[in-house]
Amino acid sequence: MRTRTIVAIIAAVIIVIAIVGAAFLLTLQAPQVQGVSVSSIDNVSRSGFTLTFVIKLYNPNVVGVNIKSITYNLLLTSGNQVLSTGTSDGIQIPARGSVDIPIQSTIYFGSAISTVLQAILTKSVMMNLNGVVTAHPLIIDVNVSFSQTFDAYPYISSQVSKIV
Repeated sequence: MRTRTIVAIIAAVIIVIAIVGAAFLLTLQAPQVQGVSVSSIDNVSRSGFTLTFVIKLYNPNVVGVNIKSITYNLLLTSGNQVLSTGTSDGIQIPARGSVDIPIQSTIYFGSAISTVLQAILTKSVMMNLNGVVTAHPLIIDVNVSFSQTFDAYPYISSQVSKIV
């Protein structure tokens, strides 16, 4: 009789833990991309420039989330010409917290000479930065995409006249 009571209590505890665990897993949410911004364009020269952009991620969960990777493409919007691609990884977002992830990318004019001509003629260099953040909350990977279009000319305008 006593053994049955102990077994029943253990079984009830296991069932409660399983229900609570399942409810917890079902409430996990993907991280959210709160914004993508260009922080700077530096080292502008005849060969190219260095673009630094920041991805702001928010974790709405009660547990921290590991970012497995961030994959991005930087394109000229006219013609969708790829200027740069890359990845970043090894980032931790705290529970119910945000993190700014700075990423640097070097763009060479040789592969995009039209960028220089476009900047000189139109005083506008529209670019699109897009990609995917792959997070690993607990068991499976979750992909969150992002996209930001911006005009790079204001960042490079002071340097364009020196290059030409």
